[in-house]
Amino acid sequence: MDQVYYGTSTEVIEELMSLGGSSGGARPKANVGYNPKTNELIHGYNTLPDGFNHWIIKFPGSEDPQDIANIEYAYYKMAIAAKITMSECKLLESAKGLQVFATKRFDRVGNDRIHMHSMAGLTHDNFRISNIDYGHIINIAFELEQSASAREKVLRLAAFNIYSHNRDDHSKNFSWLMDESGKWTFAPAYDLTYSSTAINEHSTRVSGEGTNPGRRHIIELANEFSINKPEEIIDQVQESIAQWPSIAKECGVSKVSINRIQAKFLQLKD
Repeated sequence: MDQVYYGTSTEVIEELMSLGGSSGGARPKANVGYNPKTNELIHGYNTLPDGFNHWIIKFPGSEDPQDIANIEYAYYKMAIAAKITMSECKLLESAKGLQVFATKRFDRVGNDRIHMHSMAGLTHDNFRISNIDYGHIINIAFELEQSASAREKVLRLAAFNIYSHNRDDHSKNFSWLMDESGKWTFAPAYDLTYSSTAINEHSTRVSGEGTNPGRRHIIELANEFSINKPEEIIDQVQESIAQWPSIAKECGVSKVSINRIQAKFLQLKD
């Protein structure tokens, strides 16, 4: 049986960092219960006590910059500004002053699980050698939700990933939730942060383009699926990303990281 850790967030985070566990992905993660009113964490539980919700905490990897959590938190703020739905996120701090990224799980209500399927799971896609295009995701979204708004949500997320240089946009990073009545909805966006890939391309193509997708490709995608006002969606996303220097500074991102990431934004084609 796992040992239970219980206490203030600063105390428990320090303990969890020594465990180095992972719930999947490149960076170490821990599933915890978090009480926002008392700022307490619990780990190693079977059933959460009253007042606690399921959260995931991400810890820096060995090769990550020290402000990796701050960068992801700034991306969360930019995504919200771009009208992208995300679960609540925040920065928590260890006893030694290290900040970590925390996000509330959207596949839990209290101690109950919500059925979730990723794009990779639904299509049996091997995300490491994938040929997935955002068009495939838009098509699946409509098939599941039978709603024009479902198509728009995917297009908006595609635009955000393009203009924010989030190239690790593989098929495991898009999911749907199904409620008790069998109704599917596009899950809140997650794992939005500055990222590159070994092949220097987006993991998911945009109208067939992976290396340098831009406005033209997003509009082609919108036209193919009859998505209204793609120019307006693109403009809203670009306006949010233009706030990067101020948002990043507020979130504690270092000046070096702010400039490094801003330089990548400026290289992107319109």
